[in-house]
Amino acid sequence: MKLLLKNAYLLKDPFSQIQKTNLLIQDGKISKIGEIQEDADQVYDLSGKLVMPGLVNCHTHAAMTLMRGIAEDMNLEDWLNKKIFPIEAKLTAEHVYYGTMIAQMEMARKGIVAYVDMYFHCDSVAQAAVDFGMKALITRGLVDIDGDGERRLKENILFFEKWNGKDGLIEVGFGPHAPYTCSLKYIDKVAYVAQQLNAPVTIHLYESRSETYQLEDILSTNLANCKVIFAHCVHLKDEYIPLLAKENFFVAHNPTSNLKLGNGIAPIKKLLDHGVQVCLGTDGAASNNTLDILHEMRLATLLQKMNDPSNITVEQALCMATIFGAKASGLTSGKLQVGEDADLIVLDVQRPWFLPFENMKAHLVHSASSLDVFATMVKGKWIYYDGNYPTVQIKEIIEGFENSVRDLTQNNV
Repeated sequence: MKLLLKNAYLLKDPFSQIQKTNLLIQDGKISKIGEIQEDADQVYDLSGKLVMPGLVNCHTHAAMTLMRGIAEDMNLEDWLNKKIFPIEAKLTAEHVYYGTMIAQMEMARKGIVAYVDMYFHCDSVAQAAVDFGMKALITRGLVDIDGDGERRLKENILFFEKWNGKDGLIEVGFGPHAPYTCSLKYIDKVAYVAQQLNAPVTIHLYESRSETYQLEDILSTNLANCKVIFAHCVHLKDEYIPLLAKENFFVAHNPTSNLKLGNGIAPIKKLLDHGVQVCLGTDGAASNNTLDILHEMRLATLLQKMNDPSNITVEQALCMATIFGAKASGLTSGKLQVGEDADLIVLDVQRPWFLPFENMKAHLVHSASSLDVFATMVKGKWIYYDGNYPTVQIKEIIEGFENSVRDLTQNNV
């Protein structure tokens, strides 16, 4: 199957200049950029539209769309213990499937081509991703403080064996929840297993003020030898920052969730200055309440500019949303170049807030919104196009989602 995207403005990566050109996509990959004479099976005239690398959501709990708006105006501890954990105890595989599907519909509408998920009923998450056609790094949330950590780890291993690499869409990792829900011994064991399987790890780190453990202790485990996405890192001591400046470490910054739960602002400028690779996440919809990386990119930038407007350049912001996110997830390249998967988004830039055109990269960070996303493509297939979701039956998904919400919230709100 050949697709021709013609007359588009193209941003290959955050550091390139925008050019007007054509893209030929063959068998899910970009096969040519420039003047194209050959025929294609489908031709799309994208005049007045910009094509850029798809966005990556590097930290979320997709199925928590089921709990959107159910726990407002609470700190993290109360939010978890009084609202979220009681509902999660009732979750079934079917609930998680529909919650994930709704999350993917939202993310695709907002230009996200890949996401990193930590949750449970992982078979349902993976099936939803494959059914929808979105890329996902899926980790089973692992906890051992209740004495049931071994069972969960075995589940994660079996899930890895079943799903890793499925359809070129799924990567499986391991998700020790946090140092306050996992013992050091358990983190070490999980990381050892991940290392043996060459699988990535994601873990919550210093999200709230109450987290006072020592980072040296965490990094004395096998975690130091794994590819790791550390989510949040809000209350990270300055002396710890250089410890995260490693090729195999990434920090997933979730500014909206951190603010909404009253946790504060992560030291992103300091992290970047020390060479730490920072990507962006939304966290779950229960604490955000949207799944919108364009919004996170702008907010992350503005929060760091609060005391110094030179903090966080446009290119750095775009890099967090694309290249670093792609590298952290391992799911896509974050660049549009020949030979890479066609994981891209199309924005309608014939709008007043994208003028003057010469400053387009700044507009993408500071003026664009998810409503400007015209289409989203993963591996050469449209998963969202001009108001439509070609891969799914919207009515059935919404009905299944609403039934799931009723199941979960009955006698629980």
